[in-house]
This record gives sequence, C-alpha cells and structure tokens, in this order.
Amino acid sequence: MKKESLAAWRAVAPQAIAGLVARLALVAWTTPLELSQTESRFWDLATSRLAATAFLPPLYPFFLALVRALVGDDLTSVRVVGACLSIPSIAMVHRLAERHLGPGEGRLPAWCAALMPSLVYYDGRLRSESLGVLLLLLFALLWTAPASGGSRGVRLTVAAGGVLGLLALLRPEFLLLPVLLAVVGLVRRAGRGGLRRAALLLPGMLLLVGPWTLRNERVLWTWALVSSNAGYNFWKSFNPWSDGSQVPIENYTIWDGVPEARYDALGFELGWAYIREHPVRSLILAPAKLAHLFGPERDFLSDTRRGRFPSRSRLVDLGFGVTQNLAWILLLGGGLFALLGPSRTPVKDVALSVLLNLALVHLVFFGDDRFHVPLVPFLCIVLPEAWEGSLRSPRAVRALALASGALGVVWIYDLARDLDRLATLFGP
Repeated sequence: MKKESLAAWRAVAPQAIAGLVARLALVAWTTPLELSQTESRFWDLATSRLAATAFLPPLYPFFLALVRALVGDDLTSVRVVGACLSIPSIAMVHRLAERHLGPGEGRLPAWCAALMPSLVYYDGRLRSESLGVLLLLLFALLWTAPASGGSRGVRLTVAAGGVLGLLALLRPEFLLLPVLLAVVGLVRRAGRGGLRRAALLLPGMLLLVGPWTLRNERVLWTWALVSSNAGYNFWKSFNPWSDGSQVPIENYTIWDGVPEARYDALGFELGWAYIREHPVRSLILAPAKLAHLFGPERDFLSDTRRGRFPSRSRLVDLGFGVTQNLAWILLLGGGLFALLGPSRTPVKDVALSVLLNLALVHLVFFGDDRFHVPLVPFLCIVLPEAWEGSLRSPRAVRALALASGALGVVWIYDLARDLDRLATLFGP
C-alpha cells in the first residue's frame, strides 16, 4: 500500500510542483497588493471573528483567521498559504480523473488544473474560491470512493456529508447538491439506493450547518441559515440596473441605515416587487445571468486597470488576461462537449451535479465570472473525453452549439460595454 501511495504521489508531483510555482510567481508579480472590497471585508471579519454579524458565510473568515494566527498578519505570507492549497487540489484532480478515465489517465487533467490561469489567479488571492475548490474535490473523492457497501460505504458517505456541510458554510448554494446528486442518480436508474445514499449526506451537513444557524438566530434574532445576505443578493439580481450581473449596479443608497437583521426581508421584498412589476424583463434576465456566470473572466484585468498591484509590464499583464480568457473558452467548450459523452461514472455524475447546481442557482441570482471557478477542476477532469471518439446525439450537439452562440453574444456585449475600461489598459 505504501509503495502504491508513493507511486501515486510521484505521478502527480510534477503537476503539483508546476502549479505551486505558477501560483507563487503570480503572488510575487502582484505584490504589493491592494485588497478588493470583498477581500478587505474578509480580512476585517477574520480580525473580528464575525462578531455580531452573519452577513457573509463564516468558513473563509475563520480559515483566514487561522492562517493569520499561524503566519501573522503579513499579507504575502497569507497569500502563499492560499497558493499551497493547490497541491492537494491538483492531487485530487489526478485521482478523480483516474477514477473516471482509468489508470494512468490523470496526468493531463492534473496539468490542466495546475496551469489553468483562473485557478492560478484565485489561489493567490484572499477569496474563498481556492478553499471551495479544495472542499468540493474532497467531497467528490469521498463520494466516488469504491466501496462494497456495508458500514464502510455508510461512513464514507456520512464523511462526505460533513465536507459538504463545510462547503455550505463557504458557499451556501451547494446546499442544493444532495438533491441534484439524487436526481442524477435517478436518471441513471440508480433507484432507491441512490436516494438513500444522498439522504445519508444530510446528517453530516446538519451537524456542521445547524450550530451556525442557531448562532445566527441568537445574534440577529432572525432566521439566517448560513448568512444574512441572501435577500441582498436577490435584490441585486432583480432591480432596474441589473443586466444579469452586478457590474452596472452603482446605487446602493436604499440600504443606508438598514439593520442587518432586516437585509433578507427587505431584499426579497424589493426583488419580488420588481418581478411583479417587470415579469418579462425578469424572465429575460435568467439566461443573461447564466451567460455572465460562464462569461469572460474579468477580475485580473479589472485589478490591472484599477492599479491594485504595480504594473511592471503592461504586455505581461495583458498577456495573462488574454491567456486566461482563451483558456477558459477552450476548457468550457471542451468540457461541456465531454460531459455530453455517453460514458457515465460517479465522477461524471458529480461534475454534472455541480454544473446543474451552479446553473439553477444563477437562473435566480446574478452571475459573476468567479462563481464558475468550482466547476473548473471538474471540466479539467472530464476534458480528455472530448476527443476520445465516442458519438454524441445530434440534439445534444445542436443544444451545445446554440448555447455557445448565445454565450458568444454576451461576451461581445461585455466587450462592448467595457471598451472604455479596456482602453485604459493600453494607455500610458
């Protein structure tokens, strides 16, 4: 067993080392870094340990507080710790790819995860994406672990539920994942066994999420399952300025003086009022949100434009931003084509469930390019299936072509809307 484990680590070591070097290089390139509004909020919440607030999900601020307790308050050191999370993530991509594609087939997906620019970028920032990817891959590893049934299978599933509970405390939208895994299992004719297994995820999730819900009730004196920003985000998704993203929204004065305990109620009240007054536009916003969810990756170029880090070479900065988007286009197209393939494995079922989870949530809530990051490693895992030669149904191919065309229109719209911002990148 030890020899097999050592051989497995040797197989993935080049990818893990290359991925870590790429992330450390980007950290060095973007140091010193001016934190974004979201990152500053995470830093402050880590300092206060979320005292008297439940506005954001708690896991990342607590993780950040733990890291700062270990390495101090030096921002670069904290970013390096985040970059190191890529090592187990890349190793898990390798392992899951071998479960899906077969022994010896994990190298290419691992290289893809190691060098994918979007993963490299977010692993070096104070965002929750790197920790979210790690937890989601760990969940997939436990959920798809070979088990002959009996107590070992139950233990693995309950443990997977615990990991999913942690993930829900980071990204509450994944509370929907057990339901989607059950649905995908039914489609695959897994029957009642699939339903029972999905139900076994719930105790572990409840064990992690339940205490925080009770804490929120005690702090805010109102219901907040994980965080109190659901209504706020619902309002951001349905208001006169929204185009399916949060970018055009600039007027937040309606929230001035509103206590946090009222955020959910007020946000849902305003959002539903807008839907009743503008039902057609609200429906049109749904596909627009998906297009923004899977749209251009703008964060690095936005940071460059705003001068959040020194611009040592405009050519290198622009080159990374362009490469990031080209890589995302190719991975998205190839990954979705692979998911349409006829093979069905537990790993692919998780990938499909993650895709459905993100799509369903963001039919309602606004889309943003960083929200698709949890899907990226799963697209890396299934990508080799895109060229293995199996046939897809003509209907599925037409649907993919139509969706790709619609997504292309949104990309062009985003480019036209942001033309003045992009022009500043080429200025002196």
